[in-house]
Amino acid sequence: MSHDRPPAGSVARVRPICYGLPHHDRRGLGARHRAACRRGSARRGAPGDGGERRRERGPRPRLRDPRRAVLGASGTGVLTERGEAEGGPAVAVLVVRSDGPLLASPFLLADREALDTGAGAELAERAAPAVAEGGCLLILPDAMNLDPHGLLRALGDGLGPVPVLGGVAAGSPVFELYATDVATRALPALAVSGARPVVGVAQGCQPIGEPYVVTGGEGNVVRAIAGRRPIEVLREALRAVPDLERRVGQAGVFAGLAINPAKSPLERGDFLVRNLAGVDRETGAVAVAEAVRIGQTIQFHIRDAQAAREDLEAMLDRVQAALAGRRPAFGVYFNCAGRGQGLYGVRGHDVTAIRRRLGDWPLVGFFGNGEFAPVGGRNFFHNYTGVLALFPES
Repeated sequence: MSHDRPPAGSVARVRPICYGLPHHDRRGLGARHRAACRRGSARRGAPGDGGERRRERGPRPRLRDPRRAVLGASGTGVLTERGEAEGGPAVAVLVVRSDGPLLASPFLLADREALDTGAGAELAERAAPAVAEGGCLLILPDAMNLDPHGLLRALGDGLGPVPVLGGVAAGSPVFELYATDVATRALPALAVSGARPVVGVAQGCQPIGEPYVVTGGEGNVVRAIAGRRPIEVLREALRAVPDLERRVGQAGVFAGLAINPAKSPLERGDFLVRNLAGVDRETGAVAVAEAVRIGQTIQFHIRDAQAAREDLEAMLDRVQAALAGRRPAFGVYFNCAGRGQGLYGVRGHDVTAIRRRLGDWPLVGFFGNGEFAPVGGRNFFHNYTGVLALFPES
Protein backbone atom coordinates (compact mmCIF):
# COMPACT_ATOMS: atom_id res chain seq x y z
CA MET A 1 0.00 0.00 0.00
CA SER A 2 1.68 3.16 -1.11
CA HIS A 3 1.39 5.70 1.65
CA ASP A 4 3.27 8.86 0.79
CA ARG A 5 1.97 11.59 3.05
CA PRO A 6 -0.13 14.07 1.05
CA PRO A 7 0.13 17.81 1.28
CA ALA A 8 -1.83 19.31 4.16
CA GLY A 9 -5.52 19.51 3.37
CA SER A 10 -5.46 17.05 0.47
CA VAL A 11 -8.16 14.42 0.13
CA ALA A 12 -7.29 10.72 0.01
CA ARG A 13 -7.98 8.90 -3.26
CA VAL A 14 -8.03 5.14 -2.93
CA ARG A 15 -7.79 3.24 -6.20
CA PRO A 16 -8.45 -0.47 -5.67
CA ILE A 17 -7.99 -3.31 -8.15
CA CYS A 18 -9.44 -6.73 -7.43
CA TYR A 19 -9.57 -9.96 -9.38
CA GLY A 20 -9.84 -13.69 -8.90
CA LEU A 21 -7.94 -16.17 -11.07
CA PRO A 22 -7.84 -19.95 -11.42
CA HIS A 23 -4.75 -21.13 -9.55
CA HIS A 24 -3.46 -23.05 -12.58
CA ASP A 25 -2.85 -19.75 -14.42
CA ARG A 26 0.43 -19.30 -12.55
CA ARG A 27 2.42 -17.64 -15.32
CA GLY A 28 -0.29 -15.08 -16.07
CA LEU A 29 -0.86 -14.51 -12.38
CA GLY A 30 2.82 -13.90 -11.75
CA ALA A 31 3.07 -11.26 -14.45
CA ARG A 32 -0.15 -9.56 -13.43
CA HIS A 33 0.72 -9.69 -9.74
CA ARG A 34 4.16 -8.15 -10.31
CA ALA A 35 2.55 -5.39 -12.33
CA ALA A 36 -0.07 -4.85 -9.65
CA CYS A 37 2.51 -4.68 -6.88
CA ARG A 38 4.32 -1.92 -8.73
CA ARG A 39 1.14 0.09 -8.28
CA GLY A 40 0.54 -0.41 -4.59
CA SER A 41 -0.26 -2.98 -1.91
CA ALA A 42 -1.70 -6.48 -2.36
CA ARG A 43 -3.53 -8.79 0.00
CA ARG A 44 -3.79 -12.34 -1.28
CA GLY A 45 -5.65 -15.49 -0.38
CA ALA A 46 -5.30 -18.96 -1.92
CA PRO A 47 -7.02 -22.25 -1.07
CA GLY A 48 -4.77 -25.16 -0.12
CA ASP A 49 -4.06 -27.49 -3.02
CA GLY A 50 -3.74 -30.82 -1.20
CA GLY A 51 0.03 -30.64 -0.94
CA GLU A 52 0.73 -30.22 -4.67
CA ARG A 53 2.15 -26.73 -4.15
CA ARG A 54 5.96 -26.71 -4.27
CA ARG A 55 7.31 -24.63 -1.43
CA GLU A 56 10.50 -22.72 -2.13
CA ARG A 57 12.26 -21.77 1.07
CA GLY A 58 15.30 -19.56 1.07
CA PRO A 59 16.46 -16.17 2.26
CA ARG A 60 13.41 -14.09 3.00
CA PRO A 61 13.33 -11.21 0.50
CA ARG A 62 12.78 -7.62 1.49
CA LEU A 63 10.68 -5.07 -0.36
CA ARG A 64 12.84 -2.40 -1.96
CA ASP A 65 10.18 0.21 -1.34
CA PRO A 66 9.00 0.21 2.31
CA ARG A 67 5.83 2.02 1.25
CA ARG A 68 4.55 -1.19 -0.35
CA ALA A 69 3.19 -4.22 1.47
CA VAL A 70 2.17 -7.66 0.23
CA LEU A 71 0.65 -10.20 2.59
CA GLY A 72 -1.84 -13.02 2.50
CA ALA A 73 -2.75 -16.52 3.64
CA SER A 74 -4.11 -19.85 2.46
CA GLY A 75 -7.76 -20.70 2.96
CA THR A 76 -10.33 -23.36 2.15
CA GLY A 77 -11.77 -20.87 -0.34
CA VAL A 78 -11.38 -17.31 -1.56
CA LEU A 79 -13.77 -14.54 -2.53
CA THR A 80 -14.00 -11.22 -4.30
CA GLU A 81 -16.93 -8.98 -5.13
CA ARG A 82 -17.46 -11.25 -8.17
CA GLY A 83 -18.19 -14.35 -6.13
CA GLU A 84 -16.80 -17.13 -3.96
CA ALA A 85 -14.52 -20.03 -4.96
CA GLU A 86 -14.57 -23.15 -2.76
CA GLY A 87 -13.38 -26.70 -3.20
CA GLY A 88 -10.73 -26.04 -5.87
CA PRO A 89 -7.58 -24.06 -6.61
CA ALA A 90 -8.11 -20.29 -6.87
CA VAL A 91 -6.46 -17.05 -5.87
CA ALA A 92 -7.90 -13.63 -5.01
CA VAL A 93 -5.87 -10.41 -5.01
CA LEU A 94 -6.76 -6.89 -3.91
CA VAL A 95 -4.42 -4.02 -4.78
CA VAL A 96 -4.90 -0.65 -3.10
CA ARG A 97 -3.06 2.61 -3.68
CA SER A 98 -3.64 5.62 -1.47
CA ASP A 99 -2.47 9.14 -2.20
CA GLY A 100 -4.03 10.36 1.02
CA PRO A 101 -3.82 9.80 4.77
CA LEU A 102 -4.36 6.02 4.63
CA LEU A 103 -1.06 4.52 5.85
CA ALA A 104 -0.14 0.83 6.09
CA SER A 105 2.85 -0.75 7.83
CA PRO A 106 3.51 -4.49 7.30
CA PHE A 107 5.03 -6.86 9.85
CA LEU A 108 5.95 -10.56 9.90
CA LEU A 109 6.60 -12.90 12.80
CA ALA A 110 7.86 -16.12 11.16
CA ASP A 111 8.86 -19.65 12.20
CA ARG A 112 7.48 -19.27 15.73
CA GLU A 113 7.04 -22.12 18.17
CA ALA A 114 3.87 -20.44 19.37
CA LEU A 115 1.75 -17.48 18.35
CA ASP A 116 0.72 -16.60 21.89
CA THR A 117 1.23 -13.83 24.46
CA GLY A 118 4.92 -13.55 23.60
CA ALA A 119 4.22 -13.09 19.90
CA GLY A 120 1.39 -10.69 20.70
CA ALA A 121 3.60 -8.55 22.91
CA GLU A 122 6.30 -8.38 20.23
CA LEU A 123 3.80 -7.49 17.50
CA ALA A 124 2.18 -4.84 19.70
CA GLU A 125 5.55 -3.23 20.42
CA ARG A 126 6.43 -3.13 16.73
CA ALA A 127 3.01 -2.00 15.53
CA ALA A 128 2.20 0.59 18.21
CA PRO A 129 4.04 3.51 16.53
CA ALA A 130 2.26 2.74 13.23
CA VAL A 131 -1.30 2.53 14.54
CA ALA A 132 -2.61 6.06 14.85
CA GLU A 133 -5.92 6.93 16.45
CA GLY A 134 -8.69 5.63 14.24
CA GLY A 135 -6.65 2.79 12.74
CA CYS A 136 -6.75 -0.98 13.04
CA LEU A 137 -4.53 -4.06 12.96
CA LEU A 138 -5.10 -6.80 10.35
CA ILE A 139 -3.65 -10.23 11.22
CA LEU A 140 -3.47 -13.54 9.30
CA PRO A 141 -1.93 -16.08 11.72
CA ASP A 142 -1.09 -19.71 11.10
CA ALA A 143 -3.50 -22.17 12.70
CA MET A 144 -0.99 -24.81 13.75
CA ASN A 145 0.66 -22.97 16.67
CA LEU A 146 -1.95 -20.36 17.51
CA ASP A 147 -3.17 -19.39 20.98
CA PRO A 148 -5.78 -16.82 19.91
CA HIS A 149 -6.78 -15.75 23.39
CA GLY A 150 -3.19 -15.23 24.55
CA LEU A 151 -2.38 -13.37 21.35
CA LEU A 152 -5.36 -11.02 21.76
CA ARG A 153 -4.64 -10.47 25.45
CA ALA A 154 -1.10 -9.29 24.69
CA LEU A 155 -2.23 -7.13 21.77
CA GLY A 156 -4.81 -5.51 24.03
CA ASP A 157 -2.20 -4.81 26.70
CA GLY A 158 0.09 -3.19 24.14
CA LEU A 159 -2.34 -1.45 21.78
CA GLY A 160 -5.37 -0.69 23.93
CA PRO A 161 -8.71 -0.49 22.12
CA VAL A 162 -7.29 -0.66 18.57
CA PRO A 163 -9.58 -3.00 16.56
CA VAL A 164 -7.91 -6.31 15.68
CA LEU A 165 -9.37 -7.85 12.51
CA GLY A 166 -8.36 -10.94 10.59
CA GLY A 167 -8.66 -14.59 9.77
CA VAL A 168 -6.68 -17.74 10.56
CA ALA A 169 -4.93 -19.46 7.65
CA ALA A 170 -6.59 -22.70 6.56
CA GLY A 171 -6.42 -25.38 3.86
CA SER A 172 -3.95 -28.14 3.08
CA PRO A 173 -1.17 -27.17 3.27
CA VAL A 174 -1.53 -24.16 5.54
CA PHE A 175 0.79 -21.26 4.70
CA GLU A 176 1.17 -17.51 4.91
CA LEU A 177 2.45 -14.99 2.35
CA TYR A 178 4.65 -11.97 2.99
CA ALA A 179 6.43 -9.91 0.33
CA THR A 180 7.43 -12.62 -2.19
CA ASP A 181 7.98 -15.42 0.32
CA VAL A 182 5.86 -18.33 1.52
CA ALA A 183 6.05 -18.65 5.30
CA THR A 184 4.78 -21.20 7.83
CA ARG A 185 4.11 -21.00 11.57
CA ALA A 186 3.94 -17.29 10.90
CA LEU A 187 1.90 -14.19 11.61
CA PRO A 188 1.70 -11.57 8.83
CA ALA A 189 0.14 -8.32 10.02
CA LEU A 190 -0.74 -4.91 8.64
CA ALA A 191 -1.09 -1.84 10.86
CA VAL A 192 -3.48 0.59 9.18
CA SER A 193 -3.86 4.20 10.24
CA GLY A 194 -5.50 7.27 8.80
CA ALA A 195 -8.88 5.58 8.29
CA ARG A 196 -11.27 3.95 10.73
CA PRO A 197 -12.94 0.92 9.15
CA VAL A 198 -16.64 0.21 9.47
CA VAL A 199 -16.79 -3.31 10.90
CA GLY A 200 -19.64 -5.80 10.77
CA VAL A 201 -19.66 -9.12 12.64
CA ALA A 202 -22.12 -11.89 11.70
CA GLN A 203 -21.90 -14.82 14.13
CA GLY A 204 -24.49 -16.82 12.22
CA CYS A 205 -26.80 -17.42 15.17
CA GLN A 206 -30.33 -16.63 16.31
CA PRO A 207 -31.17 -15.93 19.98
CA ILE A 208 -33.80 -18.29 21.39
CA GLY A 209 -35.76 -18.13 24.60
CA GLU A 210 -35.09 -15.22 26.95
CA PRO A 211 -31.94 -13.66 28.43
CA TYR A 212 -31.34 -14.55 32.08
CA VAL A 213 -28.68 -13.89 34.71
CA VAL A 214 -26.16 -16.59 35.65
CA THR A 215 -26.68 -17.29 39.35
CA GLY A 216 -24.33 -20.21 39.91
CA GLY A 217 -21.17 -21.71 38.48
CA GLU A 218 -17.42 -21.42 38.22
CA GLY A 219 -14.92 -21.14 35.38
CA ASN A 220 -16.71 -22.13 32.20
CA VAL A 221 -19.36 -24.26 33.96
CA VAL A 222 -22.82 -22.75 34.49
CA ARG A 223 -24.73 -24.47 37.29
CA ALA A 224 -27.70 -22.12 37.69
CA ILE A 225 -29.51 -19.62 35.47
CA ALA A 226 -32.03 -17.40 37.25
CA GLY A 227 -32.04 -19.98 40.06
CA ARG A 228 -32.95 -22.82 37.69
CA ARG A 229 -31.01 -25.72 36.22
CA PRO A 230 -29.45 -24.55 32.92
CA ILE A 231 -30.66 -27.66 31.07
CA GLU A 232 -34.26 -26.72 31.93
CA VAL A 233 -33.74 -23.19 30.60
CA LEU A 234 -32.23 -24.65 27.42
CA ARG A 235 -35.12 -27.06 26.86
CA GLU A 236 -37.61 -24.25 27.38
CA ALA A 237 -35.77 -22.08 24.84
CA LEU A 238 -35.71 -24.87 22.26
CA ARG A 239 -39.44 -25.50 22.61
CA ALA A 240 -40.05 -21.87 21.65
CA VAL A 241 -38.23 -22.18 18.29
CA PRO A 242 -40.65 -22.13 15.31
CA ASP A 243 -40.29 -25.18 13.04
CA LEU A 244 -37.85 -26.75 15.48
CA GLU A 245 -38.49 -30.27 14.18
CA ARG A 246 -37.57 -29.16 10.66
CA ARG A 247 -34.47 -27.26 11.78
CA VAL A 248 -33.17 -29.44 14.59
CA GLY A 249 -31.30 -31.81 12.27
CA GLN A 250 -28.81 -29.16 11.17
CA ALA A 251 -29.08 -26.61 13.98
CA GLY A 252 -26.27 -26.29 16.51
CA VAL A 253 -26.91 -24.91 19.99
CA PHE A 254 -24.69 -22.20 21.46
CA ALA A 255 -24.53 -19.83 24.42
CA GLY A 256 -24.62 -16.07 23.97
CA LEU A 257 -22.95 -13.91 26.63
CA ALA A 258 -24.20 -10.33 26.72
CA ILE A 259 -21.41 -7.80 26.14
CA ASN A 260 -23.40 -4.97 27.73
CA PRO A 261 -26.09 -6.42 30.01
CA ALA A 262 -27.34 -2.91 30.80
CA LYS A 263 -28.63 -2.62 27.23
CA SER A 264 -32.34 -3.32 26.88
CA PRO A 265 -33.68 -5.00 24.94
CA LEU A 266 -30.80 -7.28 23.98
CA GLU A 267 -30.74 -8.11 20.26
CA ARG A 268 -28.60 -9.83 17.64
CA GLY A 269 -25.10 -8.40 17.75
CA ASP A 270 -25.24 -7.78 21.51
CA PHE A 271 -23.83 -11.20 22.40
CA LEU A 272 -20.52 -13.00 22.23
CA VAL A 273 -21.57 -16.42 20.90
CA ARG A 274 -19.68 -19.46 22.15
CA ASN A 275 -19.97 -23.24 21.72
CA LEU A 276 -21.66 -25.36 24.34
CA ALA A 277 -18.82 -27.64 25.40
CA GLY A 278 -21.00 -30.10 27.30
CA VAL A 279 -24.19 -30.81 29.24
CA ASP A 280 -24.43 -32.76 32.51
CA ARG A 281 -27.88 -34.34 32.42
CA GLU A 282 -27.69 -35.38 36.10
CA THR A 283 -26.91 -31.95 37.56
CA GLY A 284 -28.36 -29.90 34.70
CA ALA A 285 -25.15 -27.87 34.35
CA VAL A 286 -23.76 -26.73 31.00
CA ALA A 287 -20.16 -25.99 30.02
CA VAL A 288 -19.44 -23.02 27.75
CA ALA A 289 -16.31 -22.51 25.64
CA GLU A 290 -15.62 -19.25 27.48
CA ALA A 291 -15.23 -18.25 31.11
CA VAL A 292 -18.61 -17.22 32.57
CA ARG A 293 -19.06 -15.18 35.74
CA ILE A 294 -21.96 -15.03 38.17
CA GLY A 295 -24.13 -12.02 37.36
CA GLN A 296 -23.46 -12.24 33.63
CA THR A 297 -26.43 -12.31 31.25
CA ILE A 298 -26.75 -15.42 29.08
CA GLN A 299 -29.13 -16.40 26.29
CA PHE A 300 -29.05 -19.58 24.24
CA HIS A 301 -28.70 -19.40 20.44
CA ILE A 302 -29.12 -21.78 17.52
CA ARG A 303 -27.14 -21.82 14.31
CA ASP A 304 -28.33 -23.11 10.94
CA ALA A 305 -28.68 -21.73 7.42
CA GLN A 306 -31.83 -19.78 8.27
CA ALA A 307 -30.28 -18.23 11.39
CA ALA A 308 -27.09 -17.38 9.49
CA ARG A 309 -29.03 -15.68 6.67
CA GLU A 310 -31.05 -13.59 9.10
CA ASP A 311 -27.98 -12.70 11.16
CA LEU A 312 -26.05 -11.59 8.06
CA GLU A 313 -28.93 -9.32 7.03
CA ALA A 314 -29.02 -7.83 10.54
CA MET A 315 -25.27 -7.21 10.38
CA LEU A 316 -25.62 -5.50 7.01
CA ASP A 317 -28.36 -3.29 8.50
CA ARG A 318 -25.90 -2.12 11.15
CA VAL A 319 -23.10 -1.60 8.62
CA GLN A 320 -25.36 0.35 6.27
CA ALA A 321 -26.38 2.64 9.13
CA ALA A 322 -22.74 3.15 10.16
CA LEU A 323 -21.74 4.07 6.60
CA ALA A 324 -24.32 6.88 6.72
CA GLY A 325 -24.45 7.19 2.94
CA ARG A 326 -20.71 6.85 2.34
CA ARG A 327 -19.52 4.46 -0.37
CA PRO A 328 -16.88 1.88 0.55
CA ALA A 329 -13.62 2.39 -1.32
CA PHE A 330 -12.80 -1.28 -0.69
CA GLY A 331 -13.47 -4.01 1.82
CA VAL A 332 -12.10 -7.22 3.31
CA TYR A 333 -14.29 -10.17 4.34
CA PHE A 334 -12.94 -12.86 6.66
CA ASN A 335 -15.33 -15.79 6.37
CA CYS A 336 -15.32 -19.01 8.38
CA ALA A 337 -14.69 -22.32 6.62
CA GLY A 338 -17.85 -23.52 8.39
CA ARG A 339 -19.97 -21.10 6.38
CA GLY A 340 -20.20 -20.87 2.59
CA GLN A 341 -21.75 -23.57 0.43
CA GLY A 342 -21.59 -26.18 3.19
CA LEU A 343 -23.90 -24.09 5.36
CA TYR A 344 -26.20 -22.45 2.83
CA GLY A 345 -26.31 -25.12 0.14
CA VAL A 346 -25.48 -22.52 -2.53
CA ARG A 347 -22.24 -20.85 -3.59
CA GLY A 348 -21.62 -17.15 -3.16
CA HIS A 349 -24.35 -16.46 -0.60
CA ASP A 350 -22.54 -13.91 1.57
CA VAL A 351 -20.91 -11.97 -1.29
CA THR A 352 -24.26 -11.78 -3.10
CA ALA A 353 -25.95 -10.41 0.02
CA ILE A 354 -23.18 -7.86 0.62
CA ARG A 355 -23.38 -6.57 -2.95
CA ARG A 356 -27.18 -6.44 -2.93
CA ARG A 357 -27.25 -4.39 0.26
CA LEU A 358 -24.13 -2.22 0.00
CA GLY A 359 -23.40 -1.91 -3.73
CA ASP A 360 -20.59 -2.94 -6.04
CA TRP A 361 -17.04 -2.08 -4.95
CA PRO A 362 -13.77 -4.04 -4.64
CA LEU A 363 -13.82 -6.79 -2.02
CA VAL A 364 -11.39 -9.57 -1.14
CA GLY A 365 -11.40 -12.32 1.46
CA PHE A 366 -10.96 -15.98 2.26
CA PHE A 367 -12.46 -18.86 4.24
CA GLY A 368 -10.35 -19.48 7.34
CA ASN A 369 -10.02 -21.44 10.57
CA GLY A 370 -11.30 -18.63 12.78
CA GLU A 371 -11.87 -14.90 12.79
CA PHE A 372 -10.79 -11.87 14.84
CA ALA A 373 -13.09 -8.90 15.34
CA PRO A 374 -14.39 -6.60 18.07
CA VAL A 375 -17.82 -7.01 19.63
CA GLY A 376 -19.03 -4.24 21.90
CA GLY A 377 -15.68 -2.46 21.63
CA ARG A 378 -13.60 -5.48 22.77
CA ASN A 379 -11.54 -7.75 20.51
CA PHE A 380 -12.48 -11.43 20.43
CA PHE A 381 -11.65 -14.63 18.57
CA HIS A 382 -14.64 -16.16 16.78
CA ASN A 383 -15.76 -19.28 14.93
CA TYR A 384 -18.55 -19.71 12.35
CA THR A 385 -18.39 -15.94 11.82
CA GLY A 386 -18.22 -13.53 8.90
CA VAL A 387 -16.21 -10.36 9.59
CA LEU A 388 -16.64 -7.48 7.15
CA ALA A 389 -14.22 -4.52 7.30
CA LEU A 390 -15.04 -1.58 5.02
CA PHE A 391 -12.85 1.45 4.32
CA PRO A 392 -15.14 4.29 3.18
CA GLU A 393 -14.16 6.78 0.52
CA SER A 394 -12.87 10.08 1.90
